[in-house]
Amino acid sequence: MTSPVRIVHISDAHITTRPQFIPRDYNTIIETMKHIPHDFCIFTGDLTQDGLRQDYDLANDLRTQIPSEKIYWIIGNHDSKNGGSDVWEETVGPREFFEVTDDILLVGLDSCVPDRDEGRFGREALDYAKKILSKYSEDRIKIVAFHHHLLPIAKTGRERSNAVDAGDMLSLLLDYGVDAVFTGHKHHPNVSKVEDTIIISAGTMSSYKTRSGGPRTFNYVEITPKEDVKVQIRDIKGSMLLQEVKTITRRFRMVNSAGGVWLRIAQISGTDIGTVWKPNETLLEKGLELVKFTNPNLIVHCGNLTSKGRTTDYEKAVKIIKELNSDYVLCPGPNDLKGYGETLLNKYFDFDRIIEKENSDFYIVNTSSPETEKGVVGRTTLNRLMRHVFSERAKEAGKFHTAIMHHHIIPIPLTRETSALEDAGDVLKAITEAGVNLVLSGHLGRTFCTRVEKTIFVNCNTLSSQFTASLENSFNLIDISTDGAIVVSEIHVPSGFRNITGIFPGIQTV
Repeated sequence: MTSPVRIVHISDAHITTRPQFIPRDYNTIIETMKHIPHDFCIFTGDLTQDGLRQDYDLANDLRTQIPSEKIYWIIGNHDSKNGGSDVWEETVGPREFFEVTDDILLVGLDSCVPDRDEGRFGREALDYAKKILSKYSEDRIKIVAFHHHLLPIAKTGRERSNAVDAGDMLSLLLDYGVDAVFTGHKHHPNVSKVEDTIIISAGTMSSYKTRSGGPRTFNYVEITPKEDVKVQIRDIKGSMLLQEVKTITRRFRMVNSAGGVWLRIAQISGTDIGTVWKPNETLLEKGLELVKFTNPNLIVHCGNLTSKGRTTDYEKAVKIIKELNSDYVLCPGPNDLKGYGETLLNKYFDFDRIIEKENSDFYIVNTSSPETEKGVVGRTTLNRLMRHVFSERAKEAGKFHTAIMHHHIIPIPLTRETSALEDAGDVLKAITEAGVNLVLSGHLGRTFCTRVEKTIFVNCNTLSSQFTASLENSFNLIDISTDGAIVVSEIHVPSGFRNITGIFPGIQTV
């Protein structure tokens, strides 16, 4: 197959007899679609406003007006309210399904929890998707569709109502080489490239609720196999508002670097110095010995240096760090700010927010607050970071930019999204658009790395804390070659075992 597959992507109609539904805009999109050639249509959830029988009665009359020979229907969280899941299956169809042709595999999944805004895929849906994706060859275009957003989206407010196991789904999609993912839910269009998987979110087609007073929209998507995915965000009359073209290379795990190691970073988190947990002392001692053995140019600590931010914790931490004999960068975690911790942090550490080393800039972004696991960057901090990145990049082309924070931005597999960065969508958009090369975080006690657009995100496990989501405590070793290729390894503390978790080719710095 050489010709592109053409898809109309609509979402979030919110059909009801009440004012939340805008019939005029719904009808306008229907008329617009009649003049747009497409192979099929994907609707990614929230057909109804409240999942009530009367909502479905009206919706089932209106959806027959959509001028597409083939439509794939995905259930949304509003459709699942008030027992609406059962009505969906009676009137619309199955909540999960797949269809395969010679050219395309499309998998539809239910990400909804009845009567709740947040989502969950669950083990059965993940196993179902894995079984289907593993069964069919790479020659087909692989498409997966569900309602809840997978990555945080800018301009949608506080990061909430996401799927709690989004990290597990993201890992599965990357492992099985899915070409495109279609989602809805947030009422704001967005396109992101994660390694070689293109994640496409649709705005609302007819709900009264839009973001920042923006227009109601739909997406027009063209997928050319093994070449690119073209996404046009259009208003309800068909005028193009934005076009994104993302290439599909399937080469992200291959590195052919003739250069040597330019910079080696040991990334650690969760030392919890001062804790009363007895095994911590042995793990900490062995972990730091392993860190020193790798001979890094820089040690980056991504939070929770101390157990409770006490004076005795900090005094002990300072003594241990002085013995490392390496350059050391600390970004605080919530444990470090407990009680009087924020004052002690500034007392015992030279807390520079920008550190220069080896033709690189490291930006410390404090996402933590006392007495809460939830994180936030904030507009002022984000604007300051962006101003510096852009100004420095204008002066010194080719600088390598690294942002260091405690909280993760990209969902982490085998964890639950219960303490996400509140403004993750705005931060993700700003960082990727600014061309930041590397983002280091240390939240939730699990190692994971991936690339979004041109930015590589690396999260690390805890070094010696008992609060780990992994079988063993560990730290990351990040080797950056002279041509910008990056290799991420995880070093397990008890066993000393090393495994490579990510290999990324060099991308020219902007």
